[in-house]
Amino acid sequence: MAVALPAKDEAAYLPDCLAALDEAAARFDGRVSVMVVANNCRDATLDVLGRSHLRHAELHWAAVSLLPGHRHAGWARRLAFDAAAALLEEPHHLLLSTDADTLVWPDWIVAASRHLARGADAVAGRALTRRDDRAALGPAAMLRLNLLGRYYTALDWLRADREPSAGDPWPRHYYEGGASIALTLGTYRLIGGAPTPALAEDRALFAAVRAAGGTVRHPIDVRVFTSSRLDGRAPGGMADAFARWITQGENEPLHETYAFPAALDPDRATTSDQLSFATLPAAIARAGALIRARRSPAPPQVEPIQLPPLFMDRFDHLAQQSPEALDRVVS
Repeated sequence: MAVALPAKDEAAYLPDCLAALDEAAARFDGRVSVMVVANNCRDATLDVLGRSHLRHAELHWAAVSLLPGHRHAGWARRLAFDAAAALLEEPHHLLLSTDADTLVWPDWIVAASRHLARGADAVAGRALTRRDDRAALGPAAMLRLNLLGRYYTALDWLRADREPSAGDPWPRHYYEGGASIALTLGTYRLIGGAPTPALAEDRALFAAVRAAGGTVRHPIDVRVFTSSRLDGRAPGGMADAFARWITQGENEPLHETYAFPAALDPDRATTSDQLSFATLPAAIARAGALIRARRSPAPPQVEPIQLPPLFMDRFDHLAQQSPEALDRVVS
């Protein structure tokens, strides 16, 4: 199996990211390759890669310079995926991806491989944030992030209860991000490689799998822990969302956060459905009441489980588009 890791100016986070991947590789019964594609780096990322050595995985890396018009997350991840895929041979070989500011859980590879072996065509893992990062943002920011986490976790239950899926049963989540992607080499070839939109390339990949007739699994036991940084590498990415959530006014609309029932079908939601931090507590209370109503007196369609808040972690206890010619993408 191989892990695709795009990196841009990640000298600060990369050592811990590689160490976590190495620990996960130790638990996997097979050869693990980690392929880092560093793009347009201006910091010490290449120095870090040059002196990094993994005990349980093979480290490969390349430095590229994306040309104007291609300097975005879509092409960064596509090149990393393609380079990692080149290290594999058989259609059943595993192809995973994460982010350089992310720590994968020690059983990340094993857990993802287990779900693929059970019939999933792709696995979207669950991304949580690290407590030390959240704490550095201050108590007010932590409160806001925890409120959002409680609401999204409640929506996960309500979505699963409303639309049960044999191929993606409860317990499940609905996050689809680059921090945790898993599929087989065969599926990657089937969809023609990773899509390359400038924004939301991760969701585009999972959409491509579904468009090809595949099933995407969203298990809660495939976990990674990502940073809460506010200076992200991808404009419009998670870091920008964090910054907006932390600094916006109480009555300003929350990005892609809607009241029930619009929250269960966000593609049809309107601006009038958007929540704010002023209205979020009431939305959480309503979601909780809906869950209790669905669980009593009739049994729910899905079994409830105890979930930690979305932004909690346990690292506190542990130290089918055609490819463009590469000469049009990198220099």
